[in-house]
Amino acid sequence: MGYCMQLRDSDFRIKKSNFAPALAAIKDLAGKETIRDSSGAHFSWVDTNRFLSAETLEDALEAWRWEVSLSKSGDIEYIYFIGEKLGDDEMLFKSIAPFVEEGSYIEMQGEDGAMWRWVFSDGEMQEKYARISWE
Repeated sequence: MGYCMQLRDSDFRIKKSNFAPALAAIKDLAGKETIRDSSGAHFSWVDTNRFLSAETLEDALEAWRWEVSLSKSGDIEYIYFIGEKLGDDEMLFKSIAPFVEEGSYIEMQGEDGAMWRWVFSDGEMQEKYARISWE
């Protein structure tokens, strides 16, 4: 089971100078796993050992089902969702929010048509929902 989602749009940037602390923030999530079952403790759809062994921010994000594009200067300039279902993505993005460029966002749509954005401002991530008005 799970709630399917897809990326609608994004404007997501992290400067290369912030890659090391962002990677450390992701690795600091170990021990805060949300699921404990017969297979052990883990985040939804994420292999903890994979992001803990990641040597780059890009590898750690991919372990969480997100792929990035880099600019010519090596900064992250775009993010893609390569998963299928909503997991602990909010926890991931809250952990790296202090390193994400001001005004960045990731816009998602759920299987039921719901739309939301993860918006980065003042070193924090907030979830905002769309309101659609037909006139």
